[in-house]
Amino acid sequence: MEYDEYEDFENCMTYDGPKPIIRRRLEWSPEALLRLLADAITFKSPIEDITLIIRCGADVNGRVKKGLRPLHYAAFVNYVECVKLLVDNGADVNLTDDIGYTPMHICARKGYHNVLSILITNGANLKFCKLGVIEEDNLNKKDSFMTMAPLNMAIENNHIECARLLLENGASPHHKYFMGYEISLVPLDNLECMELLLSHGADPNVYNRCGVTPLMRACKEHKLSTVKLLLQFNADVNATCPARFEQRRPIHFAIQAGDVEITEYLLKNGACLSRPNNYKYSPLHEAIVKDNIALCELMLQYQAKVEERTEHGATPLMLACSLVGLKNRRQIVELLLNKNANVNAYSEQVSYIDPYLPPLIEYLKNNGCDIHYDVISLLIKFGAKVSFRGYLGVVRAKDPFGILHFMHNVFGKKDVCHLLFVAACLYDNDSIKHVNTINVEAKKCLMSYGCRPRELKHLCRCESGDLPPFRIQKQSRYLASDARFRELTSDTSTLALPPTVIRGASHSLHISECMRVSRTVLDVHCDSV
Repeated sequence: MEYDEYEDFENCMTYDGPKPIIRRRLEWSPEALLRLLADAITFKSPIEDITLIIRCGADVNGRVKKGLRPLHYAAFVNYVECVKLLVDNGADVNLTDDIGYTPMHICARKGYHNVLSILITNGANLKFCKLGVIEEDNLNKKDSFMTMAPLNMAIENNHIECARLLLENGASPHHKYFMGYEISLVPLDNLECMELLLSHGADPNVYNRCGVTPLMRACKEHKLSTVKLLLQFNADVNATCPARFEQRRPIHFAIQAGDVEITEYLLKNGACLSRPNNYKYSPLHEAIVKDNIALCELMLQYQAKVEERTEHGATPLMLACSLVGLKNRRQIVELLLNKNANVNAYSEQVSYIDPYLPPLIEYLKNNGCDIHYDVISLLIKFGAKVSFRGYLGVVRAKDPFGILHFMHNVFGKKDVCHLLFVAACLYDNDSIKHVNTINVEAKKCLMSYGCRPRELKHLCRCESGDLPPFRIQKQSRYLASDARFRELTSDTSTLALPPTVIRGASHSLHISECMRVSRTVLDVHCDSV
């Protein structure tokens, strides 16, 4: 038995024989017809059946559930013929559901290029987020302010053909959302979509709500290919974050991410190595904080300034010596010293945030039990001054090179103590007596060293100042070729000076200095004998 528009009912009368069939016309409510139409579309019923339902009075613009229209259902299942049928029967392509989505949003999200093309051809509005473009026919769209444009959905899901179709038909690549502009929200892996936006005029230098440009995002997330693409479209390699944020540049993000390859690419494209006006670190400082030798070498290779200071006056070497827990401290310190970093630099202004004392003092002050002989030896080798007296007076720094208050950190390390004792250029016995951070035996030991005559080698070192070894060697070769210096050495040899004394004298830059050093060494040598 077939059932079309009628329903069979059994006769409730009781009698013998076959029961008669009572046929009654079924009355379909508008809601039931609309639900039937939605179900037919969802299950992709034949187009003839859907046509019949529409002829029976189903509203092609009716609200089925949560504001969804029949056209939403057809777009969701990618039913191209049904979309054409609904549009031909008066379906409005710009009607929205309860959260503000049109059928075009569904196509863009799911990548249905053919259906999207039909909607655009039939008047779907591409400037969706422009005020007043979409007419709201209900007051229940409380979440519509969160609705994204179809272009954003196509790009987010990497549907390049849908995105291209939207842009070619007038979708704006410049729309601004709560979290930023269209290009600021593109997933960095969707390179084709990024390039599509840029080629249609999107600005690569806009900031998102976090104060970051697309280039900064790419540097932060290790996306070298995206960095190359953005720079190809004239992204500013030296853009700084807005004033209410830490004003870093893209290179700072790359260094903080530890990405050597991206950092080098930025440098090749003109990235600035100086410190931004309103950020505490230069790229070299940032590389030191990251504890990355390769990045430090790269900064120095591109002529980063080894004497540039933080906003509180710390040089890179001061920072490298003060940071706690650096695993590559010795290598970084050696890199900086070989680039002629000032081993005795310090800040005139006391800071509670950044280092302000000389590198050796900062190292002793901040690293407690993690003090190593090779780091101290390296600093002293390059001319670090050592003074056994207090580093602070009543008002200002009494002696910035005073290590007396930090000796309690090294008294358990005999090799370090001995190195500091023999390298000291000054012993203040009065300060040693009154310091309360070391015990009586340590005080006696310090005072005994202070009363001894200095070694000849050490006196020559003191006279040479903080000249780095390579400068001393270079000057020695220069002086050795000078006739006046040969005359000087022949004179001093008549005094039976040891060869080490003669070599020590050559550390000075001028002949007069050589004479003065030789005489000083000779006097001390004679006294000690």
